[in-house]
Amino acid sequence: MNTNITHFQQARLSRDARFDGLFYTAVLTTGIYCRSICPAPPPKEENVRYFSTAHEAASQGFRPCLRCRPDSAPGSPAWLGKETTLKRALGLIQDGFLQENSIPDLAERLGVTDRYVRKLFSESLGCSPKQYALYQQILFAKKLLHETTLPIADIAFAAGFNSVRRFNDCFHLQLALSPTQVRGKKTSPSESLSVTLSYRPPYDWKQFHSFVAARLIPNVEWLSESGYGRTFINGNQRGQFTATWEPDKNRFRVALQLSEPKHLYSVLNRIRKLLDLDANPDAIAQTMADATNQSASNGTRIPGTWDTFEAGVRAMFGESVLGAAAHISSIEHVLIHDANTHVAYFPSANTWLSHVELLPLPDANKQPLSAWAAFCLSQQTAHTSVDTDTDGRNVRDIRTHPLSTMQYNYACLRGAGLPDIADLLDDANNIPSSSNHAAPWRSYLSLSQIHEQQSTALNQPQGAIEKNKDIS
Repeated sequence: MNTNITHFQQARLSRDARFDGLFYTAVLTTGIYCRSICPAPPPKEENVRYFSTAHEAASQGFRPCLRCRPDSAPGSPAWLGKETTLKRALGLIQDGFLQENSIPDLAERLGVTDRYVRKLFSESLGCSPKQYALYQQILFAKKLLHETTLPIADIAFAAGFNSVRRFNDCFHLQLALSPTQVRGKKTSPSESLSVTLSYRPPYDWKQFHSFVAARLIPNVEWLSESGYGRTFINGNQRGQFTATWEPDKNRFRVALQLSEPKHLYSVLNRIRKLLDLDANPDAIAQTMADATNQSASNGTRIPGTWDTFEAGVRAMFGESVLGAAAHISSIEHVLIHDANTHVAYFPSANTWLSHVELLPLPDANKQPLSAWAAFCLSQQTAHTSVDTDTDGRNVRDIRTHPLSTMQYNYACLRGAGLPDIADLLDDANNIPSSSNHAAPWRSYLSLSQIHEQQSTALNQPQGAIEKNKDIS
């Protein structure tokens, strides 16, 4: 690793959670690799080796620690983002792309050759794309074995394997343990599914909560003092989750209802993106402080939506980074209501196009929504992230969609979680535009500035609020 080893030594010995997932430590005497926060007694430095990724440690023959569980570490390691094509490839793999597609399909999606993709992974990660994807599936299965009571067969399918035998063979090959050995004890099946999702602290829950509260869609989303939940449509499946913030443990506990565990891998990755759990808050805060020459809010996150189609529809109905306008009553007609459970679902792009004729909306409203749905599907962004170049702009012709520039940027912000959108505000807003010096985190700077100004406005006397009402 081409990084200052001294920093890793200090982080390991202090068990600093801010470095969790940025690197892994392997111990020569035990053959085990760990997270930087592992509670086990620290080994001697001469017996420690440092790796950028879990897969690098595994490829050197080390197996994951059963105590600190590297499968639970936050994502977004330090090297992510240095190579745009690699970043897009890893994002697609996290969305489960290789579970149903081949490496040539991945290369075509990325707009490069099969040979280039393999070379990129070999030089950057020391493995092939398939090997990387397989190890992520195994770590995900390990997490489910630790945290859930799902039967091993269901875990195998949830992790993307087509047979239990294939799952058992790969699991033992990668971890030198069987799934039963990792689980350790007998469990009884449960209707509820609960998993934990870790993040790198700090996490500005107050800011996230405030942003979502102003844009909450009743019956689709819900908020509590320390939790956020919502319904969702994933493929042909409907579900819902509630994520409860556990700040003392730097994680969210997610209670999930999902009738078919096969898509659990992609669903949990979507929840991670929605809560922006893979951000590196220290790096973001430092860049924002350097750009503004003043201390910046640490822990800012991008509050996501379920997918890019939903974020675009919200924007078309008046939602923006400055507020929700009066969109809630209008957007009610777009939702799919469940009379039995009294909840509602935001349609996916596919669902919208197949049910649009049944919805009580004027044709003048249906047409642009259908055009946006068709665009999302044609760009393959409805259920994955937006394809972008190094400047955060869509690599394809954005003139084929019905959104304005501001609406499109909002869709990319909340739907795809793009971290470096420069133009989230227009010139009429009394909020400083994001400085180019804040790249590649300009989205976070805008959100932080908006939250700060709106919080200040709420604490001002009534006369001052009226004077500045254009920013509330």
